[in-house]
Amino acid sequence: MNNAQRSLLILCCLSLALFAQRALAQDFSNIAQSRPFSYSGSIEARGMFYHASGIQNRRQPTSFLLSGSPTFDIYGLQIPLNFSISEADKSFTQPFNQYGLSPTYKWITLHAGYRNVSFSPYTLGGHTMLGAGFELNPGKLRVGFMYGRLNKATTIDTTRQALIPFSFSRKGYAAKLGYGSANNFFELSYLRAKDDDNTRPADVPTALDLVSPAKNNVLGYSLKFTFFKNLFIESTGAVSLYTNDINSPINIDSIQNDFLQKANGIFKLNATSEYYTAFSSGLGYRSKNYGVKINYKRIEPDFKTMGAYFFNSDLENWTISPNVNLLKGKVRINGSIGFQHDNLEKQKRAENKRVIASANAGVEVTKELGFDLIYTNFSDNQTPQTALFADSLRIVQTNQTFGIMPRYFLVRPEATHVLSASASFSSLNDYNNFFSAQAASRNISTNQYFINYNLTFPKKELSLFANLNNTKLSGQNIESTFSGATFGATKTFFKQNLQSSLSCTLTNTSSNMGSDSFITNINGSVAYKVSKKQKVAFNFFVTNNKNRAANPFEPNFTETRAELIYLFNF
Repeated sequence: MNNAQRSLLILCCLSLALFAQRALAQDFSNIAQSRPFSYSGSIEARGMFYHASGIQNRRQPTSFLLSGSPTFDIYGLQIPLNFSISEADKSFTQPFNQYGLSPTYKWITLHAGYRNVSFSPYTLGGHTMLGAGFELNPGKLRVGFMYGRLNKATTIDTTRQALIPFSFSRKGYAAKLGYGSANNFFELSYLRAKDDDNTRPADVPTALDLVSPAKNNVLGYSLKFTFFKNLFIESTGAVSLYTNDINSPINIDSIQNDFLQKANGIFKLNATSEYYTAFSSGLGYRSKNYGVKINYKRIEPDFKTMGAYFFNSDLENWTISPNVNLLKGKVRINGSIGFQHDNLEKQKRAENKRVIASANAGVEVTKELGFDLIYTNFSDNQTPQTALFADSLRIVQTNQTFGIMPRYFLVRPEATHVLSASASFSSLNDYNNFFSAQAASRNISTNQYFINYNLTFPKKELSLFANLNNTKLSGQNIESTFSGATFGATKTFFKQNLQSSLSCTLTNTSSNMGSDSFITNINGSVAYKVSKKQKVAFNFFVTNNKNRAANPFEPNFTETRAELIYLFNF
């Protein structure tokens, strides 16, 4: 994206940043016909038992878990809740137990507690927030608001019992305003978040104060429009203003940047303030039997927003994805090819260029017989930019995978047969010129095979299954083989009130690196439906590992686990 395109994106976001307020009344016209109060959901109590021989215990001998997901309905207003309590939470100062609800009444949704709300991938994109908010969708109008805490202040690293690094308490709000339907809409979103400097630990020496309070303002948009029923365009973009240290004494006037100078009057920036842009769009055509879509994405280096956890930044890529159905849907073909590169600002020592291609086809030969084909190709080519580097560090690789998966279904009143298989061949080839004499030894190949067979007797409520698999890995001085087989059955009794299952998996591993073992896994379960609302179950798991290579670091051992479960639905 050149400077003109970048300026246009910023101008579009800023010029369209007009938020309107509208009073919306709740519709209680049908409240007389609604039940005043009802509830539903489930509560589960689980007791877990564990024992190991040959190795030290890897978990507590006994533990428990109490969980539930009740939903309350008050005059049509649904309030879903969920909770999870175990003895493990007592050992954490910040337990995993989180509570939240999002009641919905017609076009009104309220949020309270711990919620994962998403307004846009580049503004508020699924970050957990402890707070409150709402979403209103009367007709085609789209309104949303969320306020709360994004991060809790932490002054101690519980893994090392150290005071650093630490994080500030971070609060913020996000809003969205849009209009349209699922296929035709335009939406603006905004996020403002800031660290609370008052949550700085007083016991951390200034010399070790490596974390500065920051703030973030992000303005983004999302749109999608459909033309002539088959042609559509969609786009998402954002501008993120990020101030790395809100206490910096250096004035913004020391930075020669016209956009930051103009934004300073609105957002109160300083010399640690930076701005980044992210943009993605797609143009496509779809019909009953064929379609195609072209995607473009560009995310500037270091793009970040306090409303999302992680971004792959410093990338630009194009992707085209065609699809077609032939012979009345008996042949389906989908493909995709993309070109990606990083180093958008030409400041890295090396630039990576990637080609990502994939294709798959499904063929229905008869009503019972069909198969799928897949092919993928990923290549990576690294070239020097600002400085030369050793050829031995250069990445020039291609990863290819080809697979075929036949399947056969035979349905009869007395029995149903399902047979499926798969064979896939993967190769990683290194084309680094520095290792040209040893190229073959640097290549890696993987061959995988498996076959599944299921036999079901509907009248007897019995199902049998078997699986055989084999994987072989070959590379530079590496030869590893994994072979296995699984056999099992499921059976119901007493008009399906009692359900049982048993399976056994045998796995043999061998490698020229010294690994040679035989692993046996046995799983079983019995569940009884006491009543329409109550069920009790018992599960057990046994793992036995025999190391035939006499490796002292891989001893023979046996692990046994069991679970006793009580489930109550209401």
